[in-house]
Amino acid sequence: MSARYHAPAVAYDFARPAWAGWALLLVWLALLAAMLVWCFQPQAGWGRELTALMALLALLLAAGLLRSQWQRWPQGKLLWNGEQWSIESETLPVAESQPVQLRIGLDGGSWLWMCVSDVLVFKPMSSKRKVLWIFISQQHSPVQWGDLRRAVYSSVVPLAEQG
Repeated sequence: MSARYHAPAVAYDFARPAWAGWALLLVWLALLAAMLVWCFQPQAGWGRELTALMALLALLLAAGLLRSQWQRWPQGKLLWNGEQWSIESETLPVAESQPVQLRIGLDGGSWLWMCVSDVLVFKPMSSKRKVLWIFISQQHSPVQWGDLRRAVYSSVVPLAEQG
């Protein structure tokens, strides 16, 4: 059994990163550019109008899917009680008292991209375990950033493995 450093309890907000919205918009604009280039290729017969209509419908569908992805991006609070992680979400009906598991995807020093697994999400007439990817930034609460990082790393990696 390896000993772990028990970081203090911490509650840290996470939200949709603004850069992700811009990235989704850039994806849509790239699709728009590709569709426009495709539509203006020389074609014979009545296929040009049909192609343009299909391209417009595909762009509208892509815009709707990207917008729904943006709206469903997880937002809420990551909670460490000293022994286990839990999550409160503003965008998903989750079981707030159920423990979740964290894995660090990327660590940028002033931000963390983390995988939160075993999140119990309630849906009408059922419940389902999900995996969420959340982006946490130091700018949400610079005062608590050190406590959050200590809690994340002390809970994810045992001290014996930290060196």
